[in-house]
Amino acid sequence: MLLPPLNALKAFEAAVRLGGFTSAASELGVSPAAVSMQVKNAEEFLGKTLFHRLNNRLLLTDAGRTYYPAISEALTAISTATEKLVESEARSGLAVSTIQSLAENWVAPAISRFREAFPGTGIELRIEADPVDLLNTRTDLRITYESHLYPQHTRLPLFKDVAYPFCTQVFYDSHLAGSGIAAVPDTLLIHTDWGERYASHPTWANWFRAAGLARSPNMRKGLRVGGAAVALALAKQGAGIALVPKMLAEAKHPTHQGIFTGEPGLPLPYSYFAIVPHSSAQQAGAAVMRPPLKALLNELLPKDAVEEAH
Repeated sequence: MLLPPLNALKAFEAAVRLGGFTSAASELGVSPAAVSMQVKNAEEFLGKTLFHRLNNRLLLTDAGRTYYPAISEALTAISTATEKLVESEARSGLAVSTIQSLAENWVAPAISRFREAFPGTGIELRIEADPVDLLNTRTDLRITYESHLYPQHTRLPLFKDVAYPFCTQVFYDSHLAGSGIAAVPDTLLIHTDWGERYASHPTWANWFRAAGLARSPNMRKGLRVGGAAVALALAKQGAGIALVPKMLAEAKHPTHQGIFTGEPGLPLPYSYFAIVPHSSAQQAGAAVMRPPLKALLNELLPKDAVEEAH
């Protein structure tokens, strides 16, 4: 078998995937110079130049573009085979990854119900922002909002939510009763910052526009928080009124700590998804689902969806 040194292949694959020697060095736990040397070793072995080195930029040559897909898939296959051999007795567990806004009110209760049926199945729950490298982090299931960042994996829609004005009963009696949300000052509006990747999420400005009210609230005067779960928590503490996704608010327990005001809601533009990873060697949609994984997915679906499925 004609094989270059393994470290040289690892350095080449990481440099391409991460976009440079510095990032590859950080992942591999070596210096950028060591990564550069390993790539040169691979080039000398192959008799081909894999990168154009232009000042601080790296560009793949035609040889590099041709070589990379096969090397990446081969290293992934080696990693997967090694994991199965070394950690076979630990594979009864599941590694679940989700976003912060879903973790407490949706995913955690689903895992709790799942554990009642599968008490012997261990679960590792990670809270991570998108995108996640599902294969290299050995993730069994990713629960997130939208799915366009995971086109190579199996994507299963869970539910689509609607955001409604939410506050405590005391807040409603003090600020809304008889006058409505139009009378609530900007200082008491809670704004959810969905992050720089999203521009189509529900906002108070959109809500007032949909309600036919000529009002553009000043976000600097209100509360601006990172995530729907934090907005919900603040509204439950009486800090103001927030636009809260209804299914997330009602998932953990009935909203006895707060109320939906009865005002119209704004649909979220995308669905929440379960992402089941599979390697590029598998056909799309052919991810192998073990019984515990299927059971956890069942718990994550809304009750009406589960009933329809049966």
